[in-house]
Amino acid sequence: MNTDVELLLLDDVCRKLLDRSSYVASLTGLPLLDSKDNKGFVLLDAIQQPLIGYKRNGSEQVKVISGIFTYHRIQKFVSANNTLTSVPVFLLHKAPIGEIRELLLLNEMTRNLLKQCFLGSSSQLADHLYAWFGCLDNDLFENELWLQLFPSIKTKSDLCNWLAISSKTFVPSCNRRGNE
Repeated sequence: MNTDVELLLLDDVCRKLLDRSSYVASLTGLPLLDSKDNKGFVLLDAIQQPLIGYKRNGSEQVKVISGIFTYHRIQKFVSANNTLTSVPVFLLHKAPIGEIRELLLLNEMTRNLLKQCFLGSSSQLADHLYAWFGCLDNDLFENELWLQLFPSIKTKSDLCNWLAISSKTFVPSCNRRGNE
């Protein structure tokens, strides 16, 4: 269903999760891939990484629970160039429970991060993963949500081997500060 871009809002569970890390800072793209001047790129994103949302209590507003990278591109495009009025959105009949909404977004963001490695260093990667999963004081690989989404990645070594990065530098900044 096509939805007016002015009716798109982040779901509260998603907003809380994104507030745990500097999510927007991680989304700076290369100038050639920047969508602020090309409506076609934004619409292509909306097809390749679709928005999924729901409406609540008869409201016309669509609460976005997935397609967060596309949502960010749309917001960036609309703020720079007001020519985009509607985008395709998959609408659910009702809102999933909060835990499912959180799992959907964690799965999307983490899979994109691990597959595309769009951050500059393994320590930034660690910062984002630990923040997204709310593990600033404990081990990411013991987190219940991590274990649900990535049961075969049980240790830091497993992840670092899979990504071909050094396990010595995969340390969140909160742990690095404690070691200084």
